[in-house]
Amino acid sequence: MSYNTKNYTEQGGEKTVIGGTLEIKEGASVTGLTSTAAPASATALGGVKAAAKEETDTVPVKIGEDGILYVPTYPVVPEIPAAANQADSTATDATGLVADFNALLAKLKAAGLMVPDEE
Repeated sequence: MSYNTKNYTEQGGEKTVIGGTLEIKEGASVTGLTSTAAPASATALGGVKAAAKEETDTVPVKIGEDGILYVPTYPVVPEIPAAANQADSTATDATGLVADFNALLAKLKAAGLMVPDEE
């Protein structure tokens, strides 16, 4: 009778084959493990695998000397001020409509939502 296993150590102990899952429990350690992945640099990510950039991706990431990925913080956007209320126009002629419209422009400028007139 023979027995086949996915994980085994070859005779002599020089080689261990993991064909199944290697689970390292909390508190365990691995020594002597080396990587053949190139180290990260300013132009190469090294051993990091990532999906290709898509059109909607906008935030660049960088790898620190500690091997951690860093994403820049988003800028804090100031609250947009509210302009004073402009009542609905009840103008019955062009002159009245111009007056209502100019009142709206003045409120937008006062709130900082429009550049003031050049003097």
